[in-house]
Amino acid sequence: MIWSYLDESFDMGGRGVFVVGALLGRGGPILELERRWQKLRKRPDIDIDYFKASECWRGDGQFAKFVKQPRHPTDKEREKLNSISHSFLRLITNPLPFDSTHYFIIQGVGVIQKDFRELIGTNSKAKAVLGDSPHRLAYDMAMIQCAWTMKQLSNENDEGEEYETSFICDEHEKYSALALDAYRNLKLNNSEAAKYMDSFAMKDEKKLEPLQAADASAFEVRRALNISLKQWPGELRKQFNLLAEAKAMFLIAHTSKEQLEWIVQNHEPGEPFKLDALMQRDFNKDVRF
Repeated sequence: MIWSYLDESFDMGGRGVFVVGALLGRGGPILELERRWQKLRKRPDIDIDYFKASECWRGDGQFAKFVKQPRHPTDKEREKLNSISHSFLRLITNPLPFDSTHYFIIQGVGVIQKDFRELIGTNSKAKAVLGDSPHRLAYDMAMIQCAWTMKQLSNENDEGEEYETSFICDEHEKYSALALDAYRNLKLNNSEAAKYMDSFAMKDEKKLEPLQAADASAFEVRRALNISLKQWPGELRKQFNLLAEAKAMFLIAHTSKEQLEWIVQNHEPGEPFKLDALMQRDFNKDVRF
C-alpha cells in the first residue's frame, strides 16, 4: 500500500495554473516524516503551529513573526524564510535519519486557468460539465495520475506484487461534503484506474504533517509550471532544485485547451470525468520508491 497525500496550490484571480500536487510514500517513512516535521515545527527558532508554503513565501500567517512588514520581507528576512523552507523540504528528500534511501516521490497536475476560464465563459455546456472552478478536475486528474503510478510499479515488480494507493486530501469548505461521493463515482467510471485506487479520506492540513508536506510540494510544482509555461518570469528556485536533485520530483503534467474541449464534448453535465485514457500513457521511465 502506498499513501498519496494531495493538496492544491493556485494563483488568485484566475491567472496562472491551478495545481494539485501529491506526495506518495509508504507507511513507515510517512510516520517518520510526520515525527520529524512536527519536531522541526516546534524547534525554538521556528515554533509554528503548521507549515504552509505560501505563508512562508509571503511572510504572513505563521511566518509574520519573521518579518517587520508582513508580505514585504526584506532580502535578509527572505533569506531566513527560505532557510526555514529548505529545512522542511529536506525532510522530504531524506525522511529517515542517517539514511539516504529514496522514500517519497512528488507529482502534480496543473490546469491552465486562462484556458479553463475562457472555455466556461464562452460555452454554457463547458461550465455545466467542468464547473466554475478547476478544483474537481485537477483533483480527479491527480488521483488518476497516482493510479497510473501504481500501475507502473505493479508492472515493474518482479515478484508480481500489485500496488494500490489510498488518498488523503486536504479538507475544503466548499467541496468536502461531496468529495467522497465524487471519489466513488470517479472509480466507477474509470475501471482501469480503479484497480489501483483504495480508500479516500479528507483531513485538515493544519493538523496533519504529511499534508503540509504535500502543500509544500504542490507550491513548488505550481511555481515550476508557471515558469515553464511562461506565465511567470524568473528561474526555478532552490526549493524546487532540492526536490529535483534528490529525484523526488517524478511527474508534472498540465492540461491543454484541446484536452478541456475534449472533456466537454465527451461528457454530460454532472457526469463523472472519464479519464481512463490517462492510464495508457508510456513515458519509458522507471518508477522507483
